[in-house]
Amino acid sequence: MPVPPVGDDTVRRAVAALREGAPVAIPLPSPMPYTITGTEAAAVNGAKGRPADQPVGLTVTDIDAVAPYLDVAEEVLPMMRWLGESERVSLLAPVRPDGPRWLRPATLDGMVFFTSMPWIPECAGILAEFGHLYMSSANLTGSPPTTTAAETRAAFGDRLLVVDGDRLRDGTRPHGSTTMVRVNSHGELAVARSGINNAAFGNDPAAYATDLAKRWNAHADTSL
Repeated sequence: MPVPPVGDDTVRRAVAALREGAPVAIPLPSPMPYTITGTEAAAVNGAKGRPADQPVGLTVTDIDAVAPYLDVAEEVLPMMRWLGESERVSLLAPVRPDGPRWLRPATLDGMVFFTSMPWIPECAGILAEFGHLYMSSANLTGSPPTTTAAETRAAFGDRLLVVDGDRLRDGTRPHGSTTMVRVNSHGELAVARSGINNAAFGNDPAAYATDLAKRWNAHADTSL
């Protein structure tokens, strides 16, 4: 299968493939990797060679899509929006048990794993068609995330459509999976999984969580 560059026709092809239940590889903004995306968690897991029912991440067009189901104080939601949209981290947050079925593939032990980071504008129309999609970094289990269209194509061969967004990314930067930040009901932060976002903090993820909290407080103060 060819690797088409991002464009209107490619967006239409990606949407059509997703509607048919097939996984698609999408480039995220730098410094994030390519991602395997699907309308069903099983499609994402199958592409990566994982059990079909393994929990996956969820990507949403806006945090408002999941906010009604989160078990967090209302005043925590602006911080979570900032973390997703400005800091581009993934979030792990408590979720109420009465949420919709589409949250379940991204939920484990009462916590939902999701991101509301903006997509590359040229690819945003794909997510907008669905409102939410399941996702995981583009790699076979046990291998590093792919960071270019060629790497993604080499990893997955002809098994899925790969959207080439290399020209829209910064190839001079290190890339990697997002940092997963755990947010509790009261808005306290901790790193649940290290990633590219906290790479500058080395082996001290707690320092990154503290830095996030300080920068959020500064941001909130200037927004008043």
